[in-house]
Amino acid sequence: MNQGKLELLAPAGKWDVLETVIEAGADAVYLGSKKHNMRMFRQDFNFSDEEIEAAVKYAHERGVNIYVTVNNLLFDEELEELKPYLKFLSKVKPDALIIQDIGLAKLIRDLGINIPLHSSVMMNTHSEPAIKMLEEFGVSRVILSREISLVEARELLKNTGMELEYFIHGDMCVCQSGQCYHSGMVFGESSNRGRCKKPCRWSFDLWDKEEERIINLSREKKYPLAVKDMCMLPFIPELSDSGICSLKIEGRMRTAEYLRDIVSVYRRHLDKFIDDPVGYSLDPEDFKYLHKKRIRDYSTLYAFKNPGPSSIGYSGEREPRFFSSAVREKEIKDEDIGGQFFEDKLVQMKDQDKMKARKKGALPRLAVRTGSIKGMVEAVKNDADLVYIGGESFNSSGGRWTGADLYYGVNYCREAGVDVVVTTPRITQGREVDKVRHLLEQLEDLKPSGIMAANLGTLYQVSRYSSLPLYGDFSLNVINSSAVELLKKLGVKQLTVQPETRFEHAVSLLQKSSIPYEFLAHGPLTAMIMDHCLPAALLQEVSREDVCSYSCREKKLSLLDHKGQQHEVEVDEDCRNHIFLANELALLPFMQAFIKTGAAGFRLDLRTYPPEKVGPVTALYHKQISLIIENPEGYRFEMEDWRKLKSLHNVPYGFGGYLKGVKLKDSKIKEKGKAFFSSRL
Repeated sequence: MNQGKLELLAPAGKWDVLETVIEAGADAVYLGSKKHNMRMFRQDFNFSDEEIEAAVKYAHERGVNIYVTVNNLLFDEELEELKPYLKFLSKVKPDALIIQDIGLAKLIRDLGINIPLHSSVMMNTHSEPAIKMLEEFGVSRVILSREISLVEARELLKNTGMELEYFIHGDMCVCQSGQCYHSGMVFGESSNRGRCKKPCRWSFDLWDKEEERIINLSREKKYPLAVKDMCMLPFIPELSDSGICSLKIEGRMRTAEYLRDIVSVYRRHLDKFIDDPVGYSLDPEDFKYLHKKRIRDYSTLYAFKNPGPSSIGYSGEREPRFFSSAVREKEIKDEDIGGQFFEDKLVQMKDQDKMKARKKGALPRLAVRTGSIKGMVEAVKNDADLVYIGGESFNSSGGRWTGADLYYGVNYCREAGVDVVVTTPRITQGREVDKVRHLLEQLEDLKPSGIMAANLGTLYQVSRYSSLPLYGDFSLNVINSSAVELLKKLGVKQLTVQPETRFEHAVSLLQKSSIPYEFLAHGPLTAMIMDHCLPAALLQEVSREDVCSYSCREKKLSLLDHKGQQHEVEVDEDCRNHIFLANELALLPFMQAFIKTGAAGFRLDLRTYPPEKVGPVTALYHKQISLIIENPEGYRFEMEDWRKLKSLHNVPYGFGGYLKGVKLKDSKIKEKGKAFFSSRL
């Protein structure tokens, strides 16, 4: 057993809470400012600069550490605004800063600020290579992904020596941290920026797509994604044995009374365990007290195994607040075709000369990601410039990519003169790390045009152990030029625009970026990715770690919201669930505006499309790009092409996050955008 002192880390959103949790026995407190943190729903919470300075002094006088949250994803303008605040914190000397944005890590070091850095849970750290990557970025403590078990945590400590922090109590998320884009794309309020509208707490019916009917479930199963609260009080010895150094309580928007009870109970049990680990036992009265005062019902979530249905509060009866209800996503209608949805954001400009001046090598590339070799062949035959193969495969695509598939695909594309980049999964946890290592060994001999990293762990592995050109996927969440520069030093050759980023912000980033970017242009958009398996939980009441009958392969399922929209559910080869927005992305009628941005390329994600549809959709996009480049001034989109797309794949199409996604709350970016386009005339 680890009998050293376990840090009890409590939240504080107000001064009275700070005093209360310290008095109740917290060893450390985390808090945020009025502007630069992830809890911004109420103006009366969070600390002014003067209060932060006073809080550090107050805590240090009592032997308590203060960790300041600066844990948003940040645009360039916000990074610039942060500089005076960071210099202020350098003088105040909190014990650590909690960060999410890798660009912020670079800025902090560039400014010569020596405050220790703790990586937020939103960085989705779930592997040894990811921890090593963060260590190189200057991180001294990692807040582990919520999907990490205590056994995995012990292995990560053994192999890295990194300080590890773990959530032990409070509100949790069903989606992998930092990878939920639903709220950002639909509401413009991002979970990655502390403004999540919690669509995971909506009520849904389970829809059978093939039989076109609602699957009758228990009345109580109306909230299939509403995860319960965490409670690890009964498992203090197991927490100690894991090697985790800091036990984190969630709740920066909670009251002093609520947090006093939680902190004091955990404090009492930690002290009992440290004083007498052999004779320690849980006081059932303390647990009964916490249970009586609970907000939602309790679960240990992923601490011991994938919890499956036991982690979900299906009835919704204990939800304290619903931040939103389902809204109809904006659908592209016939009357929208020809609308200036994006052109008016580019300002009035004459671009004919610029377009004609492009050399062939600088043309935007049409990239297609497919779910099968047959789909890849159809994309190549229909003039894709680049294809993405590998990575997650969905049930609808027929199963995982094999080594033979990759061998055939790379050689086929090489003979056809088409670039081929091998992709990697967004989540590579535990044994999946070894899969990436074996993949890299195979690709060194095969030599595709590149490999695309989808998380920091894979980024570390590729940058250290591969000579292949390195691409960065959208899931790296790179939305500022500081992060771009950090990745450039690691050898990244191309990045992908993060899907909840508004068009004008993407344009601003493209202006500054020293690495080319591509846009997602077509296909279903993953709103959430999660280890919780809906088919297993809802149809069989088991988890992905139990024996199941693979109902996910027998039925095609969607979540039906109360607006009648279907959110398709796809299950990949590792049993992770991908929940899509109701509307697929389709930029076909608006390609001219996106080409004007100078983007390196446009990606069609057609992994869920059968091969016979991949070719015609690829051809439609190739046609638009060719017509725009050849005659930008005379180009007009033809409605016939829109009707052809609808006849090929008749689903609701939308704008993704480009229209209503995340934006700054001021007009600075608009002015910068004008300056950018004026300079390129």
